[in-house]
Amino acid sequence: MIAVGKLGEVFQFLDSIGFGETVLVEYTSPNYTLDFMVLLLKRYADDRGHPFVVDDHLDTLHVINEHLRFFGVRGVFDDAVVLKTGGIINVGKVVDRVKMESEASIYLRQYEEASARVFSNLSDSINVVIGLEKLFAFVKDYRNFYEIISSIDRFLGNRKRKAFYLLDRNICERIPLNPLPELEKIASTFLDVKLDGNRLIGRICKSPDIRMMGWEIEVSVEDIL
Repeated sequence: MIAVGKLGEVFQFLDSIGFGETVLVEYTSPNYTLDFMVLLLKRYADDRGHPFVVDDHLDTLHVINEHLRFFGVRGVFDDAVVLKTGGIINVGKVVDRVKMESEASIYLRQYEEASARVFSNLSDSINVVIGLEKLFAFVKDYRNFYEIISSIDRFLGNRKRKAFYLLDRNICERIPLNPLPELEKIASTFLDVKLDGNRLIGRICKSPDIRMMGWEIEVSVEDIL
């Protein structure tokens, strides 16, 4: 098992993820794992000159933004391109909104149209999807569940973006229909991330590069901040 320890080395690993990939990042709460992961991806996007796009479900980005303020990080998402589903608090440049709908087909049609508009003028973007487990918490039947899963499946191979889906395992395992097994199948890369003291540690569970299977990626929170 190989440990990657420097921020620059973590960025090199992120470079190795191809545009068009879907990356599933699983973490457990309660802690600041999500906040530091999103900040890490923003730092990477800024360093590499990539647009940073956030799919923000139910004001999750607001919570992350406020948490990071307690660590002295302010304004980091001001230039982020944001597509909001539900919620009322704006963070970053909100370019489109999608209403929550009881019927998945209605919601997904609106979401896919909004997403197409957002990415029409972008390329080589870092796309972070947060709060998706909150959306799945509203899903009570398999038809709506698999309509959402199929929609995520269709975004695989979109070379305008590297997509990172960050989901809280604690929540997913407690809702009626846990999306993680299906998302683990769809994802081209799958990371299991945890916060251990002041270290963010990610284990590579799935990768198109077989040599990376089982690697651990480690970076200090101080380096991210």
